Amino acid sequence: MKRKIIISILLAAVAGMASCSARQPHAQEGMNSGGHPELTDQQKLIACSECHKSETPDIYDEWYQSLHGIGMVKCYQCHGTFENMAVVPQKSDCAVCHTAAMEKCPADKLCWECHTPHTFKVH
Repeated sequence: MKRKIIISILLAAVAGMASCSARQPHAQEGMNSGGHPELTDQQKLIACSECHKSETPDIYDEWYQSLHGIGMVKCYQCHGTFENMAVVPQKSDCAVCHTAAMEKCPADKLCWECHTPHTFKVH
């Protein structure tokens, strides 16, 4: 139950961070610097999607049905690992795979200002 509350709080924070361009550490106790609840070494062996399927089903479904989900893009490829996890990825994280798209996009905008996170459809 406590875990679901923490994840709900994180989701609300993500919505408010949509205009944030830098990775911000999370100050709440029990969270790592990227804003994710602390995990045991055993929990770190489980795929992100396995936990998020039950803890954040809306986000999981949104990702799973997107081109990234269908293409088997893993969570860490955008959000980092537990050691450097970012709830809101930087634009440079998107550029790793989307170099050509970055050349077409306005330099002063973040990807999620025009595209819905996880589905990446244009607003």
